[in-house]
Amino acid sequence: MKKLITAVIAFIAVCTAAAVYLERKYIRTSGRNKALGVTKENNEWIANTNHEDTYMIARDGVCLHGIVFDNGSDNWILAVHGYDSDIRAMAGNARRLIEAGYSVFLPDMRSFGMSGDTHTTMGYLEKYDVSDWINKLMSEYKVKSIILYGISMGAATVMLTAGETLPDTVKAVVEDCGYSSVREEYEYQMKRLVHLPPYPILWICDLITRYKKGWSLLNDCNCVNAVKRTQVPVLFIHGASDTFVPFYMQDKLYNACGRPDKEKLVIPGADHAEAEKKDPKLYWKTVLDFIEKHIN
Repeated sequence: MKKLITAVIAFIAVCTAAAVYLERKYIRTSGRNKALGVTKENNEWIANTNHEDTYMIARDGVCLHGIVFDNGSDNWILAVHGYDSDIRAMAGNARRLIEAGYSVFLPDMRSFGMSGDTHTTMGYLEKYDVSDWINKLMSEYKVKSIILYGISMGAATVMLTAGETLPDTVKAVVEDCGYSSVREEYEYQMKRLVHLPPYPILWICDLITRYKKGWSLLNDCNCVNAVKRTQVPVLFIHGASDTFVPFYMQDKLYNACGRPDKEKLVIPGADHAEAEKKDPKLYWKTVLDFIEKHIN
């Protein structure tokens, strides 16, 4: 019996240590921003393009940063970057959208770029941040229509935002390689990268996120449920060779969305967040046609 108790205690200790490591490595983001996708060209384009820095205090008191590219159009694209990145990684996308005639707003997600906070919530608090950015844009600029556009975690964030009650100004969502849920993404990654069973480690990690930031890693970021509720059309984009946010998640999301005007784009051979690079002509034709269809 003593050996059994000792073994159980040791097992719990190992799982707790693994959960703490997981939370510190992937949820606590302070001091480790890699700015994925940021290039010298992106930095130079932003520096040389007319823009305005703007700030907002989030509902929980965090100071958030964004950049406004107002080219005079009252049709806006609110474009959200992915995990371990910031505004600068979206510069190429913003440039393409501005050239197409749209005004663009780029937010730094909380705990990335110039926005405050020390932890990401993978879309949970971020969806409220996006909702508040929408309201701020509408109050300070000439806005007729807004399209939400996001890549990876940004895609998950705009899907979660679309599951909330939004003003009629928001016309559609473009999501590029977003996950079906944080829970499923972590389950998948633990088996693929860590080669450990997800549970009970994720249960303990869930307790940590609840304690530290008041959100549930296992329950609060379910994009499948969000797109079931959406009142706007969604374009689902995914690379067929994506092994980070696995390709099968696109079908889960697309099938869950009840909108008759939903659309889907699959880019063969594209890995995670590489659809635009793999086939830019098809990518932008599909995206811009979808936006044009729903912007007015």
